[in-house]
Amino acid sequence: MSSGFSSGQDELIAQGSKGDKVVRLQQRLFDLGYYTYKPTGSFQVVTRNAVIAFQQRAGIMSDGTIGSETEELIFSNAAPRPVFSPVIPITYTARTTYQLSGTAMEWFTVRSYLNPETVYVVTDAYSGESANLRFLEGAYHAEMQPATEADRRIISGWLGSANSFYKCAVVITIQNRAVAASIQWNGNNLCVYFSESHSHVAGLDDVEHNALVSAVTRP
Repeated sequence: MSSGFSSGQDELIAQGSKGDKVVRLQQRLFDLGYYTYKPTGSFQVVTRNAVIAFQQRAGIMSDGTIGSETEELIFSNAAPRPVFSPVIPITYTARTTYQLSGTAMEWFTVRSYLNPETVYVVTDAYSGESANLRFLEGAYHAEMQPATEADRRIISGWLGSANSFYKCAVVITIQNRAVAASIQWNGNNLCVYFSESHSHVAGLDDVEHNALVSAVTRP
């Protein structure tokens, strides 16, 4: 398979790179199953994490950059695909009561307030426990990541440590307001849904996330 990617063997594509080459890389990672966001042409944290996951699966140096070795393999017919667990939970953590609630804020409004690499406080609406999330990017909903390893452990306590379909009702502090939301994660990054958020799949609604957001929205 020809990538049409390199203009020189010594060229390195890494975080901060932009352009058509990054679009082709992101589309290939998407096709392989490592990248779940739309191709943007901008190599940021989500793309770097996808590259690292591919490199780890392939057993090559996992530095999150695209040099000649990674490029040749990723665009070849021998490119390995991720291993998925044969047992994935398919429920979500709906509760009958919650101790916290938040304001309903539509996603397009939330998106205008979120800044890349900025940290926001997320609180489990059931337990009241909080963690810090760093905003990465987002089109249909927010993509976030635990800010520290301590935050990662807290999120793992809510949703498990690996990829699953578990979902959790939360409130997130944005512009000094507690905003109703719902989260889900793959063990590394989180999808964060607000009112009027949509899924990666053709921009469709996610009924479970919608139900959780509604459950912790103030009347």
